[in-house]
Amino acid sequence: MNRSLIEQNYNLIVKDIRLLDSHFGTKIYLVVADVGRYIVKEAPLYIENLNNEGYIAEYLFTHGLKVARFLKTKEGSYVVRTPEVQFTVQEYIEGETLPVNGAPEWLMKKSAEFLGKATLLLSGYKELPTRFGKEFFSAKTAINKKQLYMNELVYINSVEKVKTAHIWEEQIRHLNKISEFCIDTDRLTYANSHGDYHIGQFIVKNCDITVVDWSSACRFPICLDVVTSYVFACPSCAEGVIDAEGLKNYIQRYSKYFPISKYDVKTMPYVLYFWHCVCNYRPDELETIAESYKPIAKLINNLLNWLYIHVDELSNELAGKFEQD
Repeated sequence: MNRSLIEQNYNLIVKDIRLLDSHFGTKIYLVVADVGRYIVKEAPLYIENLNNEGYIAEYLFTHGLKVARFLKTKEGSYVVRTPEVQFTVQEYIEGETLPVNGAPEWLMKKSAEFLGKATLLLSGYKELPTRFGKEFFSAKTAINKKQLYMNELVYINSVEKVKTAHIWEEQIRHLNKISEFCIDTDRLTYANSHGDYHIGQFIVKNCDITVVDWSSACRFPICLDVVTSYVFACPSCAEGVIDAEGLKNYIQRYSKYFPISKYDVKTMPYVLYFWHCVCNYRPDELETIAESYKPIAKLINNLLNWLYIHVDELSNELAGKFEQD
């Protein structure tokens, strides 16, 4: 990151820059300036509408939610874009991030309630682009992915990489399973939501949280943010096993602020399984991903294996628990 580029576009004098993280083409820097500390996020040029994150964060902040605010450039934009690079500057939030499945009880409550409040507030924001719509949750999506993996498996067997063949076979087994699902997206609740809400996006301090990274905010099935955030945060899910009673309590805390239908609840396990199956790391990426992401990859792998056996059972348990209320 070029410090002069930051100074040219913002009213800051940069004293130090340190790379904090790098993943999927995005680089995160800590910048120490004359008036404080900031986070600079450098994103690939192919990512469009990076400016939107600043507007969403400002909207949520002005309506009372604790989010990281973005600095506007001298020209009044939330993003700097050149032919070589684009980046944003946001305030640095004091606190710590907790590990996957490392949420204490108070944070589980706070997480569900924060997400419900955020979804409610975003219902008053302009409609965001839809992700994972009707065409995504279909047998065609699963079958196309399966064909890609089967082609990879043929190649692997042809070059005698038999040690990795079983990983591809396992993923194909999951894709066979989800291709049989009947997810009625017309009955799922779609709404503006965070889009990537999980424990890694929480800055924790004094039993409170600030939620960062609204770059994935979109209109999509709300049940996906709810169940994924539960699985990534709850200690009892560390081995990929989902406790229906714990998830029910999490859903109820969320629904105090934003309504979730019985169909959303019953279909939640299938949506979770389908999404992670199709959007999971490729088997040949598992050895090369950054160390910080390996706990997530391991959790997802365990989760898929558990859902392969228990997805129907979990759906029925959740439906039964909400019928009783």
